[in-house]
Amino acid sequence: MGLPTLILGSALDILDAGKPPRAKFVNYPLGFESGRFRDRQNQLDVVAAALRGFDEMTAPGIEPLAFEWQQGWHMVHEREKGKLDHRSPRTTTPRYQTEEDRLLAEGKGPQGTSALGKGVVPSR
Repeated sequence: MGLPTLILGSALDILDAGKPPRAKFVNYPLGFESGRFRDRQNQLDVVAAALRGFDEMTAPGIEPLAFEWQQGWHMVHEREKGKLDHRSPRTTTPRYQTEEDRLLAEGKGPQGTSALGKGVVPSR
């Protein structure tokens, strides 16, 4: 038996792409996964609800938490107004720093090596 893992996240597309064994999704702006800014009680409530996932989640998956914070989205929108976003659009296509990284990740490295090492290639 391994160490139980549970992710608390606020970017559903990233959680979904990462396929965590257990995750709780809170629909708050990035950077506020553990609760509202300067709201100690909300932070405790969000974290406590997420931690209950260790007892309540019986199968792998991503479960939403029942918290809303529209004011947080407005706050972030106002903070970012007029700033240029130079990030590339998010896609599900893997990106690699080098061609060697891509080959290793795909199990096509030297002598069948992969990013996992010594010929171990992830199952598809």
